[in-house]
Amino acid sequence: MDSTSENILEAFNQLPEIEKHAIASEIIKRVALLDIPPLTDKALTEIADALFVEHDKMETADAEAIICS
Repeated sequence: MDSTSENILEAFNQLPEIEKHAIASEIIKRVALLDIPPLTDKALTEIADALFVEHDKMETADAEAIICS
C-alpha cells in the first residue's frame, strides 16, 4: 500500500463512528462493482493473520489504558 492509501486510512480512523459507517458503506458498494478475482487461501490466511495482530495490539493498548487509570 502506498502513502496515499495509508493517509486515506489514517483520515478514516479520525472520523466519527457515523461517518466511518457512511464511508464504509459507500466503499462496499463500489467494491462490489469491481471485477476482482476470488482470494486464494494463502491471501485469506495472510489477511486473517494481519487482523489478529491488529486485534492483539488493540487489546494490549486497552489493557494498558486500564492499568494506567
